[in-house]
Amino acid sequence: MTAPALTDADADADVDVDVALSITAAAREAPDRPALITASRTLTFADVARLALRPGGDGTALLPLVAHPSLGTVLAILASLEARRPLALLHPRAAPDDLDRARAAAAAHAVPAGTLATIFTSGSTGRPRGAVISRAAAVAAAAASAANLGWRDDDRWLCCLPLAHAGGLTVVLRCLIARRPLILHEGPFDAAAVAALASSARATLASLVPTQLDALVAVADAGAAPPPWRAILLGGAAAAPALLARAAARGLPFVVTYGMTESLGQVATAPLSAAGRVDAAPRALPGFTMTAGTATAPAPITVAGPSLLTGWLGEPARDAGAPLTTSDLGWLDDDGGLHVVGRADDVIVTGGENVHPAQVEAAVAGAPGVAAACAFGIADPRWGQVVACAVVGAADLDLAHLDGWLAARLPAHLRPRRLIRVDVLPVGPTGKIDRRAAARACAGAASPA
Repeated sequence: MTAPALTDADADADVDVDVALSITAAAREAPDRPALITASRTLTFADVARLALRPGGDGTALLPLVAHPSLGTVLAILASLEARRPLALLHPRAAPDDLDRARAAAAAHAVPAGTLATIFTSGSTGRPRGAVISRAAAVAAAAASAANLGWRDDDRWLCCLPLAHAGGLTVVLRCLIARRPLILHEGPFDAAAVAALASSARATLASLVPTQLDALVAVADAGAAPPPWRAILLGGAAAAPALLARAAARGLPFVVTYGMTESLGQVATAPLSAAGRVDAAPRALPGFTMTAGTATAPAPITVAGPSLLTGWLGEPARDAGAPLTTSDLGWLDDDGGLHVVGRADDVIVTGGENVHPAQVEAAVAGAPGVAAACAFGIADPRWGQVVACAVVGAADLDLAHLDGWLAARLPAHLRPRRLIRVDVLPVGPTGKIDRRAAARACAGAASPA
């Protein structure tokens, strides 16, 4: 598949940031074009411009917004963009204490002029930390995405990721900047409803995390009519090779991406020409550079590019243009493809060997009868930690047989010493598997494999 040429609506280095992010300007340019499609209604750019109320206030004071997956939230985001009023985006599923702390931080700290939003992420500590993202960074992120995917005149982007996080917010921003329709799934993720909406609204693009793709593949397996997809951005967490193989068999044109809150989403994406290929690794998007380790010695991934955060709310500002060292470990192949092996703080140290959970999960998920897997470490007096794995599988899955299957395929230090059968793996607000929650849920339930 060849990427189409970029259109005049696509962001570039000379774009006027305020015009690009203006729903009023979009309504002047394309008043009758569909702008926002839900299961119950379709609004044109002119409709949306009329409905988006303009918030007042100081352009450096954050406006808190609990970003429910709803039409009202999208209208509030567009109105704030128009008014140049920065938002403090709060996740509706966040713990009450986290919401209170995030609101307090937003009230206590001003942000630099030209800020688009502060996106809160709890990270590994559980303490909300707000990434301050500028309006210019948002336009740069959209331009980098468009340079890889391009835009067709008939493109419509499905959004079913949380609007309080980078993955969902960037879909809203890309569609506004490109003057293309946004298809919004309202309410909690429901695979059958999402598939039906994507098909009826003729979605061509989507952004998903692996758990969502897995659910949509199951819907496709049940015989649902596929939408006219041309690309599905897949990121947020490692996708098991078995899942990618199932999606490829269904003809789903996924492109694996790598990104983070601090960069407002993707900084590396597999080329569109490789959509649907299991072996296609993400590569740095135009304007971005990355460093990492080697296959035998993964190292922290460092990113530099135009969409990085201005700084963290209430903390000293970052140096403009400074690279960002992430908490993710990975390596680059000879073609510049990025291979992420997991987070540094997820590494399991067993008998002096470093084990990356993604390596274990890929092997376990490839076993017959296994639907999903989540690996973690359990304290052990002899080895320091041993590898454990929560497994979702078929009704007839035998853990002893699975242990034997893995023993024949994995080196000793990677083989799970505890296997725990679970009905479902816990997921966090973004839809990604929550490794720490899985470990807590399995505490005391793990029996020797």
